[in-house]
Amino acid sequence: QEPGGLLVPPTDAPVSTTTPYVEDTPEPPLHDFYCSKLLDLVFLLDGSSKLSEAEFEVLKSFVVGMMERLHISQKRIRVAVVEYHDGSHAYIELKARKRPSELRRIASQVKYAGSQVASTSEVLKYTLFQIFGKIDRPEASRITLLLTASQEPPRMARNLVRYVQGLKKKKVTVIPVGIGPHANLKQIHLIEKQAPENKAFLLSGVDELEQRRDEIVSYLCDLAPEAPAPTQLPQVAQITVGPGLFGISSPGPKRKSMVLDVVFVLEGSDKVGEANFNRSKEFLEKVIQRMDVGQDGIHITVLQYSYMVTVEYTFNEAQSKGDVLQQVREIRYHGGNRTNTGLALQYLSEHSFSSTQGVREEPPNL
Repeated sequence: QEPGGLLVPPTDAPVSTTTPYVEDTPEPPLHDFYCSKLLDLVFLLDGSSKLSEAEFEVLKSFVVGMMERLHISQKRIRVAVVEYHDGSHAYIELKARKRPSELRRIASQVKYAGSQVASTSEVLKYTLFQIFGKIDRPEASRITLLLTASQEPPRMARNLVRYVQGLKKKKVTVIPVGIGPHANLKQIHLIEKQAPENKAFLLSGVDELEQRRDEIVSYLCDLAPEAPAPTQLPQVAQITVGPGLFGISSPGPKRKSMVLDVVFVLEGSDKVGEANFNRSKEFLEKVIQRMDVGQDGIHITVLQYSYMVTVEYTFNEAQSKGDVLQQVREIRYHGGNRTNTGLALQYLSEHSFSSTQGVREEPPNL
């Protein structure tokens, strides 16, 4: 029992046991839309009968889809998954050292409880004492995503504000996502009032989850601090474009074509602005025009970044000059209120020059 008469709920251990994986061999992201910050994120899934079993499957798909867009790692974004009803059942804990694909598999197999009650107060108490009872990553943001579709009896809700305030003291943001007609709007607004970051998302039903997913991911990502820049930058040469580099044609005797794998990284933040971004694209086109791009020559990848990284073109795609130039011309300015150069360099190091992205073994990487 904690001071103030709050009973600590029992620990419900995660259900899956798999061998840990080595953090130094990350899995590549599955989507261009990708968040890589310092964050501990807890998913709380309503296990009441107010969601049908089919609707609960949609809810799980939403959680898995969010996880696909996060850089899950013990050094970046850690996730926990809890289903709540009259009690709380943890399927994944923050310290779980498993591959992101394995964590997503576990989340997809959360069992439908279909209970009469899903107690928001009880699961927030569980989150306060069991998940964030001891803060082991003070440098990371702590966020709880409360996916709620039902109302708990008034007798169970008496200590709700107390638990939300307790989480606030531990710098845990609670973001309620109200789903469908049975969600308790009064309770959601009460949670929202406890802290300015506790922004609520109200959805008419589970069918809205997918279309609001990127908006929710963006909001979470903006609340979290940047990860420190990699201490060891990739062994990639920084070069200035001029005649003779990149296999660029120049007057004089015909030389043998260079064989290189080259990544161009374009900043697309608000600070750059669309006009300057388009000038960067025009410059990139001129450079590529003069390069010996081809299947047996130079291969091109193009990234755009602001606070996230977008892959515009990869080594896996057609490596003819015409195809690359056409794709460059079609790149759209994304904007973004932050510039995360460290994330761009990390993505370059961990993903762009990996075999899964089509990089070749022999040619130098630039």
